[in-house]
Amino acid sequence: MENCAACGRAAAGAAVESVHPTSEGLVRYRRCSCGRRWVEVATLVLDRRSVTAPRGV
Repeated sequence: MENCAACGRAAAGAAVESVHPTSEGLVRYRRCSCGRRWVEVATLVLDRRSVTAPRGV
């Protein structure tokens, strides 16, 4: 979401009320200054180059 569906303000300016890790990534609960709430799901992507395999594998 780029803008609040109720008032059109930028979603980036909305306050994050809470963040919770899930199997899908992070779930963020946000509240716009107009009072509207929404949920965002941020999926986590690991860069293979940043992970080192254990020896012997």
